[in-house]
Amino acid sequence: MAAVTNGSNIDRGHGYTCEIIAKTTTGGLVFRHDVTDSTLPFLLIQIALVNSLTAIFQVLLKPFGQFSFVPQLLSGIAIGPSCLSRYEKFKLMLFSPKKGSMMINAFENLGLIFLFFLLSVQLDLNVLRRPGKLAFAIGLSALILPFAITMSLALCIRGYVENVELHETLPMVAFLETATSFHQILYFLTDLKLLNSELGRIALVSSLISGMGNWIYLILVVGSYEYVQSPTKYPVILIEVSQVVIVFIIVFAFRPLVLWMMRKTPERKSLKESYVCMIIVLVLLCALFSEVAGLHPLHGPIVLGMATPDSPPMGSSLSNKFGCVIWGVLMPGFMINVGKRVNIFSVQISNFLIVTFITFASSLAKFIGTLVPSLYYKMPLRDALPLGLILSCRGLFDILFFYRAKQARLISDEIFGIMVVTTIVHSAVIAPIVRTIYDTSKRYMAYNRRTIQHNKQHEELRLMACVHEPDKVLPIINILEISNPKCESPLAVYVLNLEELVGRTMPLFISHQYYNGTSPGNIKEKPTRASRIFNVFNQYEQQRQGLVVVQCYTSVAPYSTMHEDIISLAHDKFITLVIIPIEKTDSPYIRTVNKNVLEHVPCSVAIFLCRGILVGAKYLHSLPIISVCVIFLGGCDDREALAYGARMSENPNIRLTASRFMDANQTSCDKVEKKLDLLAVSNFRINTYENKLVTYKEENVTGVSDTTITLQLISKDYDLIVVGRRHDKYSPLLKGLSEWSEVEELGVIGDILASSDTRSRASLLVVQQQASVVEEMIDSDLHA
Repeated sequence: MAAVTNGSNIDRGHGYTCEIIAKTTTGGLVFRHDVTDSTLPFLLIQIALVNSLTAIFQVLLKPFGQFSFVPQLLSGIAIGPSCLSRYEKFKLMLFSPKKGSMMINAFENLGLIFLFFLLSVQLDLNVLRRPGKLAFAIGLSALILPFAITMSLALCIRGYVENVELHETLPMVAFLETATSFHQILYFLTDLKLLNSELGRIALVSSLISGMGNWIYLILVVGSYEYVQSPTKYPVILIEVSQVVIVFIIVFAFRPLVLWMMRKTPERKSLKESYVCMIIVLVLLCALFSEVAGLHPLHGPIVLGMATPDSPPMGSSLSNKFGCVIWGVLMPGFMINVGKRVNIFSVQISNFLIVTFITFASSLAKFIGTLVPSLYYKMPLRDALPLGLILSCRGLFDILFFYRAKQARLISDEIFGIMVVTTIVHSAVIAPIVRTIYDTSKRYMAYNRRTIQHNKQHEELRLMACVHEPDKVLPIINILEISNPKCESPLAVYVLNLEELVGRTMPLFISHQYYNGTSPGNIKEKPTRASRIFNVFNQYEQQRQGLVVVQCYTSVAPYSTMHEDIISLAHDKFITLVIIPIEKTDSPYIRTVNKNVLEHVPCSVAIFLCRGILVGAKYLHSLPIISVCVIFLGGCDDREALAYGARMSENPNIRLTASRFMDANQTSCDKVEKKLDLLAVSNFRINTYENKLVTYKEENVTGVSDTTITLQLISKDYDLIVVGRRHDKYSPLLKGLSEWSEVEELGVIGDILASSDTRSRASLLVVQQQASVVEEMIDSDLHA
């Protein structure tokens, strides 16, 4: 047997245990060997058990809207002495020291090293340059007030605490409970899908300010304590000098190497495998240097991460390469070690009440420290309340700091267990409350008409074009030109370049102002994807000077919340129509963004599937005759499509046909809708009466099959087809077709026209009119 420390130096434990030097692998059950006596099978069993329990808890807690870290922690606690390990056989099998606890500790420490490196890469300190008065006030208040109140209460209560361990550690408990983790707030906002909201941006910047304050305070206190307690000052001074040397090596040796890797990687391409391996070596070297210098092994990886640019391809490649391995393979070791130290049956009631009181006081102080400056700066109460709840919440990264404090023997196992349990309960209560009181969809609801149908004839038409890929730029410009910009009704075009947030923490929303075709303050030798997109739109604006005005923006956000920036910009700029280009091969993530926009945007939306002639050269230059067909079955979306077609028909290069589908059986329908449809058709025919390039015709159809055949015939005769998205699914002309739809965003008619069965090369523009508020207003006007 060999005497070894219980964990690596990261653990800094002082106890010793004996561990059998066993084989890494086993001969297997065939030879009647116990697989748990070998290190690798034992490790795989533990990792698989934690991941399986996490998946089970995720399924069970999903209806309650809990944060994603709660199932992870519960899985660790479930296999600990609070649950499964209460059974002696299970405990001996899973936690016996002779069965590879060192391997679990090694995986845990590796996971923490790479996790903190990755989180440090994602940390964007540029937001501290201009945090804004509100975010700075909240960050400062949420730092000072909780610390002052909680520490004062801890010192007052300390004299009445009989338990020796709690008496000694109560100030540390108070400090740990007041600390703010920026990355934990980031994960909360991601789970709540508030990352792109204004509330989310304020919460991120505020938490970063508070977290930096806590970090600086901790460095000063620990450094001063070690200096005072050390019998000789030379080692302490040498450690500080080593810290400066490590930072110097990272900044002037490792960082240039990382920048060289980025320059050698083509735009929108992942890092080479060799580069990723080099970065792994750099991370491990930094951890080794820190350990040799007498520092914490996490110090070097954190500094290296902060020195590594978070912009693609570095941040995105590292997240993709490391993320799954860290959370799926390495971090289960952390969950196991946390869980086996949480034993709710060994907790004394008096200790539980005292620690819970400190936790509650800290959370209440943070809530007040957030609420007061928010209200002072005129933030609405409906925003200030969820902001205070989010910033006062605790999570997995806070527990990680509790765990480090326990390893350093600053708190006991019992106190650690209480803090973990109170964190889980606190988060379990806060999550559903925030989801209930803060609904972003209601914030962007428009109570005025933002539709083409109700846009005044001699009024500016405001359009927003969303761009995922550069090859969609020319087709969008073609649609803008077809929309007929003219002197009495020019186009105001807001271009939003959409990029996925990968590798960085802070979502970005950038406004680009052009001067001579460049973006001031952002001029680069190598043109970026965004600059190429915006340059094309800028050239279009110059060529159509006086008729088209273009403003360009970039949104860098995760797909789950990307629609928030689209909705917010549409709301703030009083957009009438949002144009979203799509492909049938789009990823599920992009399709989710489109669905969220269709559901929540406060104006009309046009889904654009580009094919045929509109894909090629700029329509602006070639000026062909474009044949356009508007298909009209009835309903608010078809009325919007007909109004859009009427505007297109004013373009002298457009030959437009309005094809109205009539039910030959004259099946009864909603009388209000029928009157609205008749009114829309009458207005269209009156407005286009003198236009020789406009044709109106009626198609008599008798059923679903007749509708399908007619659509297939129409699709072969036109360059662009405009149709409404939503229709009555119980209509005899469409009944049952929705069950066969492949692309939900296109609607029933659009999906048929986009199908490969039609063999059509016509582009497709599927229009959805502004949400129900407008419909109710129109209905009330009609009844009046």
